[in-house]
Amino acid sequence: MVIEDSIRFCIFESLNTTMADEGGNNTVRVANFLKPCAKNTGEATRFPTVSAPPRNGEEVHPAVQFKGWKNPQRKWNDWIEIMAGKYGFMWNQTGICDAILSSMYKIQCNQSLILGIVEYWCIETNTFVFPWGEATITLEDVMVLGGFSVLGEPVNLPLTGDLVAMEAEMLRLSREMDGGKSRRDQRTWMNFFMEDGQSHDLEHVGFLSLWLSRFVFPSLPYEVIATRVFPIAIRLARGTKLALAPAVLAGIYESLRLLKQQVTSSSGESVKALGLFQLVQLWANERFSIFGSNCPIELKPGEPRAARWHGVISNANGCPISSALKFARSFQWRPYAADLKNCCFVSPYKDNEQFVHDASNSIDELRSFGKCLFANELVGLGGCIEKYMPYRVAMQFGFDQHLPGDFAVMNSNCRENFLFYVPSRSYKPCVSLEYLNWWRASKVNQEKKEDEINGMRLNFKDDEPSQIDRMKNVVGDFAGLLSDEKGRVKLAKGTLCNPLDVEDYACTIVGTLSHPIDVDKYM
Repeated sequence: MVIEDSIRFCIFESLNTTMADEGGNNTVRVANFLKPCAKNTGEATRFPTVSAPPRNGEEVHPAVQFKGWKNPQRKWNDWIEIMAGKYGFMWNQTGICDAILSSMYKIQCNQSLILGIVEYWCIETNTFVFPWGEATITLEDVMVLGGFSVLGEPVNLPLTGDLVAMEAEMLRLSREMDGGKSRRDQRTWMNFFMEDGQSHDLEHVGFLSLWLSRFVFPSLPYEVIATRVFPIAIRLARGTKLALAPAVLAGIYESLRLLKQQVTSSSGESVKALGLFQLVQLWANERFSIFGSNCPIELKPGEPRAARWHGVISNANGCPISSALKFARSFQWRPYAADLKNCCFVSPYKDNEQFVHDASNSIDELRSFGKCLFANELVGLGGCIEKYMPYRVAMQFGFDQHLPGDFAVMNSNCRENFLFYVPSRSYKPCVSLEYLNWWRASKVNQEKKEDEINGMRLNFKDDEPSQIDRMKNVVGDFAGLLSDEKGRVKLAKGTLCNPLDVEDYACTIVGTLSHPIDVDKYM
């Protein structure tokens, strides 16, 4: 066990406690939890609230136009090849090579899948609150799937010295190119630098400005070069390494929040979504095995991980998306721990666990992983600030999950000088028994409040068979799996003449008409 000293902050806490594995077995052992974690349920943070998904198996969503979902333009890949020959070495040095190469691939949009997971998005915690637990898109996901670095200077620092003059020149050039208008068409921009501006001093800045506007920080108005990315493009072109991942993730969280609000309030009209939803799609493909199981593409040497999904249409093999999202067994907690042939991303996970005593002096791969573990406020472009809570989804990093504490941002010294732990690639994380009981009790209270507010009742028509009637080995007009406060599960039945009143039981309904489950193993 690593002990926190007075100089360096320890990002994890080791406790000897009772752990519950996925098979329902309890064992007492030493577990490693991400901070901040609560000592008991009384100190645990408030359970996240999220709007209930559609009932009765319905998957009715409004039509959504993903305005920020951009595929490569006709000449884009050619331009990348030209620029890679000139600046490829610098891209590697500044940590943007994989991110640029990722923009060469077409990621297919599964709108039903995107909207299916958005239903579970909690704007308070920036996590998906599924029936089986919390999960989210983390800095590690943005780093591995998007190719963006978590190391480097913040993206919002102002330009100084001769860089200010470069920005002024870029603004003058954009106005001149656009005939004095304030909007800069991306196609015109690319044609200018590819055909007429190859010898221009700002050619590299022009290329990076288009890449940032289209594939990193999409914004209104559409299809134009955003002048707000000029300072970022200039610093990257000068060889400065920037921490793009936090800003990208802040934008994704903001986009998920806005889409959730629009979908919730929509009465059927079309919704417009702006943001980097390609990364949301990649996250769902990687994390939910049932949607990514048909991936036919093997990476070629030098290709980024996003290339696996080029042109691939994700599906659930006939299983309704709403049903697939409700089961924990569909979710992959650690997809990046496994070896992937020809993957150029250097994984921090090794055969044995690692204790890193000094993050500031460790290699980039370990430092990057350590940065992903810190609770923090992510600062995006345009004044966007979003909370990042990796301790709520610790199992995604291979840590065990304990009661989440209150969100707190560590000071800059702690974020640079800290100790952390890297689980082995084969380790299977579990939840503490305290967390499991807290989760179950909180879900009961939340569902009860929702039912009281909505006045929901289980009503059945005599002339219409229910979904439960069609389930195997179930006798009667209603059947539900009930779990008492000790976690013991039993099958309860009711008929139309003698209905089951669930309010008479101090229990949790873990299987209902709207949330059908396989009851065979309980018969």
